[in-house]
Amino acid sequence: MRILDRYAVKQLIPVWIWCLIVFIFLSCLIDIFERLDDILRYRIPLRTLAQYYLNFIPFIFVKASPIALLLSGSFVASRLSRYQELLAMSASGTSLLRASIPFLFLGWLVSLAVFLVNDRVIPKTAVAYEQIKEAHFRGKKTDAPIHNVAVTDAFNRLYHARMLEVEQKELTELTILEHDLKNRPLKNLHAERAIETPHGWLLLNGTIYRLNAKGLLQGEPEFFVERLLSYPVTIDTFRNPQARPETMRFGHLRLLIARLKSINITNVREFQVALWSKLTMPLMNVIVCLLAFAGSTQPQLRGNLRGLGMSLGWGLLYYVGVGFGEGLAKSFYLAGVPWRGLQFPPVIVGALLPHALAVWWALRLLRRNP
Repeated sequence: MRILDRYAVKQLIPVWIWCLIVFIFLSCLIDIFERLDDILRYRIPLRTLAQYYLNFIPFIFVKASPIALLLSGSFVASRLSRYQELLAMSASGTSLLRASIPFLFLGWLVSLAVFLVNDRVIPKTAVAYEQIKEAHFRGKKTDAPIHNVAVTDAFNRLYHARMLEVEQKELTELTILEHDLKNRPLKNLHAERAIETPHGWLLLNGTIYRLNAKGLLQGEPEFFVERLLSYPVTIDTFRNPQARPETMRFGHLRLLIARLKSINITNVREFQVALWSKLTMPLMNVIVCLLAFAGSTQPQLRGNLRGLGMSLGWGLLYYVGVGFGEGLAKSFYLAGVPWRGLQFPPVIVGALLPHALAVWWALRLLRRNP
């Protein structure tokens, strides 16, 4: 790394850390005021509150790190422009695209940290966070249904339900995939409804398919109207945050999608969007650094606050585009996009197109103003 690169990184890191600390502090402060009534009413001890917010911080870090990078990158790039340091770099033969390398380097490091926290830390802290929330705060009970939940058990069974209704202790469109120790399919069970009872799971209107070692149907399907079966999972197991796609680990989620597709289950869009989000969310840290630098270093905006405002505006527009694209990808209104004889699935289009457009726009500006 060159001296100029180290110089820019040394300016970026303290500002980013400061912005991140401010975001974490404000998020915790806002949450405390929202829950102050419960804290005082139920006299929640300080130790419990400390555990609650320690498990809450990883969520904030993942969500706030791109915004902190956007602010810090815009501020540092604007300062480099204001004090004519970019002009000196240009006079020495350094293009704007080359000058953005330190910003991209820091974004890449942060993206690695975000991916590790999101994949390794959050699946564990989410469980503790939800347990403390349900045990000590008033809003612990909810009758809102939870969509697309999936869990596994110690007997290599995979359970997937389209909807979980906690108050009724009921699952809708339950699918149970049984595999042997070598992950070869043994039996598939589908039920329109599954109700937890003191004696086991009451399955209604279902079908059982038995498979051979090659995964082919063996014998005729077995239909049933009612069947009481015992499984080592409960409603609380499905309520666990690790049963939801947004808090699953990347490898677990990818395996889940592969197994669901192997039996032709088509309603896996939410899982696919969550899988792509686990890759694109960390990369947002790199892209916002690029947008921040491109917006703050435009020749016509150098030396004033318009460049800072421009880069922040582009960053916020990028955030809105990412949320809109993921929402479309989860719905069934977005169709695939053909390009050069290839058909891109709607999930890839919705999840990747906003990021691709943001990168294209930033590179276009940097190349237009060398």
